[in-house]
Amino acid sequence: MTALAVELEPWEEEALVSLRAARTPVRRILRSLARNPSLLTGITILGVYATLGLLAWLQYGSGVGVLPLSFAWAQSLSPPGPTLAHPFGIMNVLGIDVANALYEAIPWDLAILGSILGLAVALGTVAGAWAGYARGPIDWVVTSLVDLLLSVPPFFLVIVLFVGLYNFVPVGYTLVLFVLLFAVVLWPYYARPVRSRAESVTAEPYVEAARAAGGSRARILTRHILPNSLDPVFAQIPIDVYQVFFVLTVFPFLGCWAQGSPGHAFAWLTPLPSAAFPEWGNLLAQGVCYGLQPAGSLNFWWMYTFPALVLILFGVAVALTTDGLSAVFQPRVAR
Repeated sequence: MTALAVELEPWEEEALVSLRAARTPVRRILRSLARNPSLLTGITILGVYATLGLLAWLQYGSGVGVLPLSFAWAQSLSPPGPTLAHPFGIMNVLGIDVANALYEAIPWDLAILGSILGLAVALGTVAGAWAGYARGPIDWVVTSLVDLLLSVPPFFLVIVLFVGLYNFVPVGYTLVLFVLLFAVVLWPYYARPVRSRAESVTAEPYVEAARAAGGSRARILTRHILPNSLDPVFAQIPIDVYQVFFVLTVFPFLGCWAQGSPGHAFAWLTPLPSAAFPEWGNLLAQGVCYGLQPAGSLNFWWMYTFPALVLILFGVAVALTTDGLSAVFQPRVAR
């Protein structure tokens, strides 16, 4: 049997074309996810983190940054380990439920990490793409600034800048200062490889054709240069995720051990509002400091093990997601 040809009115043909165009991106996304298990797994894990973070924010509201402390647990020489009531155990000295603290820290860590990487990626990607495409004085200024900032390790530069500027920031804005400083320090790590990629993409025939057709610089950047220069961004993001958490762990860790007693910390050496602030890096540092005391040895393993596992799983999810996105964008680079 042969299919009968049905003539459609012009408005019906236009509606059918619009419907197919609207459904194509959705189908393409679904096909990409089905063929990309790395991306699907990463997005799923990050989705769980995001959901838990939203639930924590709704549950605690304005009190999401205040951990409930227990004086009895804080003074206990043998704090309870994992039980049904407290599946991740209790952290002594601070006297907090580790599971509750990690749960309450999710919205804060997502906000801190998202703000730092969002600013750094946006600034570095746009600056690098513009420098690689425009060349000339703009390229010289961006490249010189990038080379200057790349000459110092980022974690060391952030700590030095934070300690130097701490006294000039109003009380309560130290975390904002930390986010801005880290974004300023990290953006060159995106600008440099994106600039190199944008420079090569600019020489492609389709960019020359767009320029010859009268396309503006902004249109060429957004339609051709930027979409085809994102591979280095996806490769750098997982590294910077761990860099941020590393620095957030270093602050309380140094404050804990430098005084020779876990009960005293350098309050000026941390961007967090308090030693008991719900943040994964802070909880990991406190867990290592308290859980590895000479008196406790490895008996208090849960204090640092579970914060470390939460951080590792989150980092793996980010790496899987960015690796999957890189695979999705790869065909666009090849064209």
